[in-house]
Amino acid sequence: MENVRISAGRGRDWLLHKGYPVGDGIEMAASPEQYDGGGQYGVEIPVINSYRELLQVTACLDEAGITVTRYNETHGSILLSDAELKDMFALCRDRREGILISLGPRPEYDVKSTFYRTPFGLEMGRQINNHDAFRACVEETVRLADLGCRGIIVYDLGVARVLAEMREDGALPSDLVLKTSSHCMATNPFLARIFAENGADSITTAHDLGLPVLQEMRRLSPGLPLDVPIDVYRTKGGFIRFYEAAEIVQIAAPVMLKIGASAQGHPYDTVSDATTRERVARVARTLEMLDRFLPERSYISNKSRHCCIPV
Repeated sequence: MENVRISAGRGRDWLLHKGYPVGDGIEMAASPEQYDGGGQYGVEIPVINSYRELLQVTACLDEAGITVTRYNETHGSILLSDAELKDMFALCRDRREGILISLGPRPEYDVKSTFYRTPFGLEMGRQINNHDAFRACVEETVRLADLGCRGIIVYDLGVARVLAEMREDGALPSDLVLKTSSHCMATNPFLARIFAENGADSITTAHDLGLPVLQEMRRLSPGLPLDVPIDVYRTKGGFIRFYEAAEIVQIAAPVMLKIGASAQGHPYDTVSDATTRERVARVARTLEMLDRFLPERSYISNKSRHCCIPV
């Protein structure tokens, strides 16, 4: 049978010459990369937005005999008092687990971002459109770092670039980790590289990326940790990738597996005890699948700065 002719010409030839991907039909290859300090992967539970929720999930994890790498807060730092943040950091520090706090103000709270709250404005993502909000994000980062936070979730590429510059100048701690949110929409390897070149220490990938894209993200940005959602909220599609977890660890290492979101319909839903138990069950199920298909995997060392353990 005659081979099928591919609809491509000089553009494809140029991509091939540069060693760039030209299609999704590529063979999987194991990544040789690891976290600083060692380890292929870690586990992150998202949407831990208060001290009460942190107490709930840690109690449930202890009951199940499960250890995770870190948690992340997603509603925004401006909603949390110094006192509550200190309690959250102290609990994580005592447990030798990390936590990342997301920056605010974001457009959903910003008085100057009315356009964002329209159907058209939502398409621009959570980009900041005024200097006052930008300054507030910088001030919030300084506040969080002073309180002991060592992991920040950034929603705006410009903010990430400035925070990286501040860190380089010594205005922020040198061990502060800057992670881009999934809302930055790193949907291909070249966007991932742009985020890394502008200060991101790790990126949360877009939720639905296939294995070929994740593999090429790793290949074109060696050493850049990828934070990959294994399950998502029902309002984001509700999919669960248990059967791909082993492949993701192998091809994307160093990789943080984000697990537990599918227990909720929406990230702003009220979290009940039942929701927390379901989150932990999702973590347990993923680890069970890894035990079955990748028993020789290596876990991130708690000496890695990417654990984001508060100081």
